Amino acid sequence: MLSRRALFSGQHGALIRPPWTSEISIRNACTGCGDCVAACPEAILFSGPANTPVVSFESGECSFCEACVEACTEPVFDLGEPAWKIRAEISDSCILKVGVSCRLCTDICEVEALVFDLSQRPVGAVSVNRDLCNGCGACVAACTFSAISITEPQHD
Repeated sequence: MLSRRALFSGQHGALIRPPWTSEISIRNACTGCGDCVAACPEAILFSGPANTPVVSFESGECSFCEACVEACTEPVFDLGEPAWKIRAEISDSCILKVGVSCRLCTDICEVEALVFDLSQRPVGAVSVNRDLCNGCGACVAACTFSAISITEPQHD
């Protein structure tokens, strides 16, 4: 079972469902069998409320391998839709804000959605290019200060 901390950490209390799903598709079609959880090679899927799948990026990222989709026999996943609407968000607890240099998140972001701006003093700042961010969560696991969360955009 997923710990309360792992379930809600960095997500502002909102559940993150697997890629290509929605809360509605989970509610309407998921049987809670756990096949998608067992199939995830990144081990980021966990059994959440009513044994339905939730994502935690604390220990890894989504590689969009589609193993969860292939394991599911119910109409929960829709590959015709974008994987997620979720995006990374940098909080005020980023250590750059107190003058400590760090670029772990920008170094790990394969799609280069995290942008380092050295013109911000004293040691730079990181911002999120929301058009490039795919919500994979790699930056969440990389940030040792829990300054990055993955959230549903309020407006896109």
